[in-house]
Amino acid sequence: MLATTPAATSQALLQPVLDWLLCRLIPWFLLVDCLNGALLQTLGSSYGLAAGYKLLLLSLMALSLAWQQPRLLLALAVSWLALLPGPMLQWPALPIRWVLADVQLTLKLVSPLLALAYLCALKQRSPAQAARLLKHSLLISSLVLLVNALAGIAGLGFTAYQPLDGVAQAFLGIKGFFYSTNELSAVLLVLTAAMLCLSWQHKLLYAFVSGCALLLALSLLTKTGLFGVMLLVLLVPLLLQQRQFWQAKRKLLGLLALAVSLALLLAIANGEALLKLLGIYDKLSFVYQQRGISGILLSSRDYYAGRIWQLSSEQYTMPERLFGVGQGGVALYLKKYFAELDWFDLLVFYGLAGVSLFGLVFAVFIRHSWRLRYTGAGRVLLLLNLLLLMVSSLAGHILTSGMLWLPWALCNALLLQLYQAEHDERSA
Repeated sequence: MLATTPAATSQALLQPVLDWLLCRLIPWFLLVDCLNGALLQTLGSSYGLAAGYKLLLLSLMALSLAWQQPRLLLALAVSWLALLPGPMLQWPALPIRWVLADVQLTLKLVSPLLALAYLCALKQRSPAQAARLLKHSLLISSLVLLVNALAGIAGLGFTAYQPLDGVAQAFLGIKGFFYSTNELSAVLLVLTAAMLCLSWQHKLLYAFVSGCALLLALSLLTKTGLFGVMLLVLLVPLLLQQRQFWQAKRKLLGLLALAVSLALLLAIANGEALLKLLGIYDKLSFVYQQRGISGILLSSRDYYAGRIWQLSSEQYTMPERLFGVGQGGVALYLKKYFAELDWFDLLVFYGLAGVSLFGLVFAVFIRHSWRLRYTGAGRVLLLLNLLLLMVSSLAGHILTSGMLWLPWALCNALLLQLYQAEHDERSA
């Protein structure tokens, strides 16, 4: 009989407990963020609700990986610590809140990799439990989004944007009780990709999911939501098809591409009327007069990035900039210290380590989905990851988001398994 070490015995006893806890805590992530936003906007403080919840999740995941993949956990810890030397040099001159802000943001950066590693390990240990986790997470999150939107329509919650002085805006968007409109748009993209992937063989269900996603994107009034959801609704059914379909339906696909192109041209030709219908024409016209076409496409992010870069060049030496100056180092001089371009913000805040981690996270997720590209769900994940990379580079709020890391990792780790299980069940 083989002897077992105390560590192995502890792992065997504790691992199921950790999995059980995480599988019951994770599905409520979006509800916690909704409650957190409601507290923050009504009482002025969330009392650390979402931060405490997510720190608990990360701690439980890290404890699980400490036995399963200690080297990976060590690498993530080193990556996190590598972000901090630059900001630490600025901390003595800053209030404590900027120390906490840097610690919180750097934890957000490594969270997607930690969650992906844990969920992939869970899938290997307990496939059925992992599939239930994703199914419950998608169901609860979808209900939270719908109820939140209905509450917003009923006049509860908050508008997506604040009115601009001197600009008439008939509709300011609806974000309900969530705090960040842009982060909510990114979460909507991930959930939409997963729900479309799982519902595409049921025409009525696919149409319902598509309609709900488009209405939610319209209510948020973000370019990320509108463009991303429309792209997913159009492309997901095509990406889920087998090679034989592409060979047999070439003419039909050509006609479909032509129809989409014509619809796009019609939308451009009637752009002014459509924008007035949405209630955002006056706002975009004002932005165009102030910042030009780049102001509309990038929402003036290039302007703020230029100001931040000039400020950092004038106030800090090259070695300081190579290691980063932290959020507080920029906020000392500028009220708007986020450019909302993830790669740029991470370069300024955490130097070369920050922009390197930006590249690493997307490389891991894109490589993961690229390896699954021979399956329909894998191609959907690849499209989603490339779309999120584009959004992160041009609009931010992906790696710096506290809301996105968990659903993003959930879908990348578990969507293919659940998709195949649903497909096998229908085929049986």
